[in-house]
Amino acid sequence: MANHNLKYIYLIFADHKFNKIVEKQLFTVLPSCNIQPYRVYSNNKAVTVFFEVESQENLDSVLAKISNTSPFIDFILPVDIILNTKPIDYSKIEDAISKVIDTFKYRSFKIEVKKLGYSSSETAKSIEVHLGRDLEKKGYVADLNNPEVAIYCILLNNSTIIGHLDTSKNNEIILDHFRQANKEKVEVINRAEYKLKEALQIFRIDLKQHKRALDIGAAPGGWTHYLSQHGIKVVAVDNAFLDYKKLGNGKNILIIADTKEVPQIKKSINIDSISSNIFVCGPKDKIRINKFDIIHIKANIEKNNMIKLLKKFGKFDLLTIDANISPLESAYIANTLSSLLEYNATLIMSIKLVTKAFSKHISDVVNEISKNYCFIKLKKLPHNRQEITLCAIKKV
Repeated sequence: MANHNLKYIYLIFADHKFNKIVEKQLFTVLPSCNIQPYRVYSNNKAVTVFFEVESQENLDSVLAKISNTSPFIDFILPVDIILNTKPIDYSKIEDAISKVIDTFKYRSFKIEVKKLGYSSSETAKSIEVHLGRDLEKKGYVADLNNPEVAIYCILLNNSTIIGHLDTSKNNEIILDHFRQANKEKVEVINRAEYKLKEALQIFRIDLKQHKRALDIGAAPGGWTHYLSQHGIKVVAVDNAFLDYKKLGNGKNILIIADTKEVPQIKKSINIDSISSNIFVCGPKDKIRINKFDIIHIKANIEKNNMIKLLKKFGKFDLLTIDANISPLESAYIANTLSSLLEYNATLIMSIKLVTKAFSKHISDVVNEISKNYCFIKLKKLPHNRQEITLCAIKKV
């Protein structure tokens, strides 16, 4: 690490695929700062990219400058102490953590360890447990659910970097979301469910305020599953099958398909022995749609009569789009479907970055979406890959 003469030091983490655009944005919004990029490699591939930033500005000022400018930044950590520890020296690290807790008079803590190019037989989890237990023996209170402070130990090459975030001031305190997701003992259909959960948290969307959702590009059903599990009635649109077995756990499901497909779909469902609460019909069949928790329209959204069919379900207060199509195609679909939404309805949409022209993709989508939506926000979520997530509100 560099010699530090300035007051504040930050580590700014980003997905390695977007390191160039993040570096450019950081130099633009923090022109007076000393910015040093780092890459950590595994099998000759960059797996982690972060920037060391020396600045005279405090965390609130830095956050304000970059939060709306660079949606590709994953995490910002203000650095408290840098230790030269190789091999790992628990005593030194615990003393440093104690100093942070005592200085700010925190009553409870949690620790997150991340290893970056630091060879050790111990896992990050085992190091966390070791540190936590030792600190508890010294009288400090560990609280994994609602701590007053989150302490971070970054094991980097031959150094241990200690930083902290006050949980009352910071909404986002998880550095490694993949480890966090692996801890959760919940049944998910696919990785996409984590994307939606992260979007709801980061954009501060309360699902209790929503009742009816339209989910485009729904297969295999991750977003539909998450929304349904939170009490929202969902109309899902996708020409592919959904995971009806997981979706059907306590839920009534209706599949609307082309009349010619109905017999084969019924046969498939019977073979899988999951037909007790799943019904199949054609688009012109009369059926009481209100009794269903999930309605899957098995067709392409581009189908000519799709809008006419969707109008039968009334207005939606949430539109989600996670289709594997180009950015502008997703934007056009969002605009086309805006007539089906309540005023002030929420849009959550994945923008697939199909080329390296990331900035152009984003600006094109924002310009298009702005025709029918406002308060547009963008964020590269931890479980996003070659994509970014957009949140917006239907214009009144």
